Amino acid sequence: MPSSPLHRRSLPIVVLVVALLAAGCVALPGDGVTGEEIADRFESDEAPTEVSATLEVRTVVDGETTEYEEEVWLREEGTSRIETGDGHLIVTDGDRRWHHDPETDSVSYVEIDPNSPSALEGLYGQQERYLTDDSYALTDVEETTFGGRETYRLAFDPPENETIERSIDVLVGDTEYTVPLETSDRDVADRHTERIEVWLDRETLFPVSHRVVGESAELETTYTDLEIEPGLEDDLFEFDPSSVSDEANDESNDGSEADEFEEIVLPSIEEFESVGEADETVPFAVAEPEPDAVPDGVELDGVSRYEFPDENRTQVSVFYRGGDGTTSVTTSDGPRTFATGGESIEIGTATGSIATTDEGTELQWSCENLYYSVFVDDAFGDDAAVDLAESIPDGCS
Repeated sequence: MPSSPLHRRSLPIVVLVVALLAAGCVALPGDGVTGEEIADRFESDEAPTEVSATLEVRTVVDGETTEYEEEVWLREEGTSRIETGDGHLIVTDGDRRWHHDPETDSVSYVEIDPNSPSALEGLYGQQERYLTDDSYALTDVEETTFGGRETYRLAFDPPENETIERSIDVLVGDTEYTVPLETSDRDVADRHTERIEVWLDRETLFPVSHRVVGESAELETTYTDLEIEPGLEDDLFEFDPSSVSDEANDESNDGSEADEFEEIVLPSIEEFESVGEADETVPFAVAEPEPDAVPDGVELDGVSRYEFPDENRTQVSVFYRGGDGTTSVTTSDGPRTFATGGESIEIGTATGSIATTDEGTELQWSCENLYYSVFVDDAFGDDAAVDLAESIPDGCS
């Protein structure tokens, strides 16, 4: 399945990083529109109930350019349809998101959380969120045109520790967005985000175009042929899996038609500000390394709890981020596929496995029915991973 900001993970798609210098909103001097006025409109204006457009995606990594486009139809109440340039079809009918892969002629689906925002809600909701976040500094706002459409252009300075990968992750929330940021000369530690720009339709505040620019990589998404409230037909969002897949139409051994399709079960994710908050929500002690074992230059940057219903497993990951990269410590009540094929290593009284991957060093071990793992970026090295592991209290250390 190709990389796509609309179908590679979950629902919300590309969103804006539109925050200001301080908590609340700071207006820039001048006679034109201000950031505060735009923020007020996100609060008061009604978002469209449906849109249709062609989504054009362009990435440049170490001078290598990748481009593709998709036809998209989105409704505020949760239904959507995406047709990719290479024939993939993704239809969200409100209960499930169906995907037909023409290369394998296979059909898979994901159950939709009824409490999750729709793709269109995600676009507007996260823009409003970033308008009240003081992590991003609004440096410029102007009235201009883009592709013949009257727009507001907003420019931002991201946080110092923001990388391209991190920025994209922030942009799409929990959406499965895999941008081809890797090359044969991969060095993600230097892929810091330097500038963020967004063009908002003046009438509806729809994000017509958005750019994330770094020293050696950039991402640009643009909606062309955009129609607001186009009057979409309901059958556009209906999906009969047997009508698109020959495999689904094949008869089983007993003569009946096959009606089973692969279900992809996504984990639920909840974010916390501290380890203590996450610890209260799980039936095990969340591992936290000693402060002096955390590599220099990184700070606590969130705690996430993941529920994997298909594995009957829960894990909590503690993240530390800084200018040189990321480290994390994870506690799980079930085994994970992690650091496979690594070398054996002693962590206290336990025997673990340590391996170097494309991302960095991964180390795992188990103790008293709990499973621990540590990840550190390449910049920190194997010793940092071992120091983190050995500093964890009650982790067989």
